[in-house]
Amino acid sequence: MKALDFNLPQELSFDFEQGINRFHENRLLILDVNALGLLRQNMIDILGIHQTRAFFFKLGYQNGYADFMQVKMSYEFDDESELLKAGPVMNTWEGKVKSQLLNLHYDRATGDFHYEGIWRNSYEAEQHLSYNEPATDPTCWLAMGYASGWSTQFFGKQVICIEQSCIGKGDARCHTLIKPVEYWGAAARPYLEALQGL
Repeated sequence: MKALDFNLPQELSFDFEQGINRFHENRLLILDVNALGLLRQNMIDILGIHQTRAFFFKLGYQNGYADFMQVKMSYEFDDESELLKAGPVMNTWEGKVKSQLLNLHYDRATGDFHYEGIWRNSYEAEQHLSYNEPATDPTCWLAMGYASGWSTQFFGKQVICIEQSCIGKGDARCHTLIKPVEYWGAAARPYLEALQGL
């Protein structure tokens, strides 16, 4: 199976009598992004942007981890790179962003990991700009967390996704890069702090 063969709508079950929606063993909720955007903004207003970023990055990381484990257990891919590429496909099917891969290579023996891509139609950037002026830092925290969680579980070593440009900052596009922690240096600190306790 190739990553693009994965079709999330065909894999979902809806049980109206029990009030339970599932993707295999994982229970799913359908939630309006405007409600999530309002929650996000209320948290920014009350807790500040740094704590809110940490919360959503951690939430995304856990989501990416859980999706990776479910997909790895449930499907057999043509090769392991197709399993890695299934993460962006899931991100797209789940409605967070439209993911496009630009460049990918990794080597577990050397610890090298490089994933570069573009995100289009990020709901997080849209929601941020509906309440705020353009930010100074990336705003797609949930998607960055998801990509970090999925890729870390795949690679077996902590990697972090950080947007190099973000529509939520007023940039023309959301351009993402996933690299090992040591590549990022101090730039990774807020994201690693968000993951403490996992």
